[in-house]
Amino acid sequence: MKCFNCGCSLSEKNFCTGCGVDVSLYKKIMFISNRFYNDGLDKANVRDLSGAVVSLRQSLKFNKNNIEARNLLGLVYFEMGDVVGALSEWVISKNFRPNKNIADDYINAVQENTSKLETINQAAKKYNKVLDYCNQGSFDLAVIQLKKVLSLTPNMLRGRQLLALLYMQSEEWERARRELLRCQKIDTNNTTTLKYLKETKKMLERDTNSQSSQKKKKVVADNAVVYQSGNETIIQPLNVKEPVVGSNIVNIIIGLVIGLAVCWFLILPARIQSVRENYQTELKAVSDTSDAKTATITDLEQRVEALTEENQTLNEKIKSITGSNGALEASDSLMQAAMAYMNNSADEDTIGEMLSKVDEEYLANDATDSYKQLYNQLMEAVGPSLAEKYYSEGTLAVNQNDYTKAIESLEKAWYFDKTDSQILYQLAQAYRMAEDNENAKAAYKQVVELFPGTESAQKAQEYLDEGTE
Repeated sequence: MKCFNCGCSLSEKNFCTGCGVDVSLYKKIMFISNRFYNDGLDKANVRDLSGAVVSLRQSLKFNKNNIEARNLLGLVYFEMGDVVGALSEWVISKNFRPNKNIADDYINAVQENTSKLETINQAAKKYNKVLDYCNQGSFDLAVIQLKKVLSLTPNMLRGRQLLALLYMQSEEWERARRELLRCQKIDTNNTTTLKYLKETKKMLERDTNSQSSQKKKKVVADNAVVYQSGNETIIQPLNVKEPVVGSNIVNIIIGLVIGLAVCWFLILPARIQSVRENYQTELKAVSDTSDAKTATITDLEQRVEALTEENQTLNEKIKSITGSNGALEASDSLMQAAMAYMNNSADEDTIGEMLSKVDEEYLANDATDSYKQLYNQLMEAVGPSLAEKYYSEGTLAVNQNDYTKAIESLEKAWYFDKTDSQILYQLAQAYRMAEDNENAKAAYKQVVELFPGTESAQKAQEYLDEGTE
């Protein structure tokens, strides 16, 4: 232990041997702080985390420079799912002791794991949204959102307690009990958990007693046994005589007579049914002949329809070859672009405009390999510079709030360079700011699908999760 006045090591005396200052009260304060630290350490070892927090806070009240107590308090907070509280304690600890402090390792372990840090940020945002739902009375939405939070941070004690409270509010006592038992595994002696658990067990016992009281009871009256089940009462008379054997034989004979009568009266309907079946057979033969003729007519009509469709398809192919955006026109646009590039007779913008006239559907489905190779070579030659130019124009238009111009330029940039995730992300942003939510959503999805794992994909997924609002 060091003297607070001169920094000299203290002895068993009640004064500092270096400067002579009275340190008796100072020693008592340090001993009390260390005692609370040891108590907090013992409680943390048996997972009494809330008790450990109380003891460690008391330790820091007596000695704010107790680095071991502050670091342990951060670890307890982290185990309870309060990452912000843990980082706060470790940062304070690092400020008190910049060198040779294990808090550096704790902070680096959290900050260097970017995925873990992002998960913590997402969990915090979702938890705040849960609180908003609770304040608005949307408890079902709060439960759904809170389950997502707990899937990200399973040890978040406050979140599990809130989920148990929501179950209690909806009188789902068994679910609340299971959730509170999970809370006890995290923090064995938390007062809030124990209070909720006591109330839950009380309600479960009341439901059990209520169900047992509704079971069947026998009440014996003078001449009957009364069965009582809930609101229903069943009375069974006593001293009921057994039926006589002779009466049973009479009943059997009556049944046989009735059975014979039924069989007799069924013979006539069976004969009528036979005549009807013969009539139906003849009618079916006539119907089959008619159906054969109808089928022949239908077959001829289908042939005519097929020939008509074939004729229409051939006409459309002729138009696709010679008409707008057809093979001839697409080839002409590509040839013009190639000649302009080889002869340097046009700038890159003009060549790009010629390339943009090439029909992408024709290029993907009907174009030859040499045609595609020439197109790709021209795109490699002029595409990157044009994409950069249109991207610059698009971002400038976004900054000037001219979203129509921005969308037009960014679409051209994306046409000439489909390898840059930032171009597609900025195009999605322009759609969103222009309130074109449908195209914005489609563009965000395309960013996530084409460029997984990139920063642009992560931002796009955030907008998708928020509904591109």
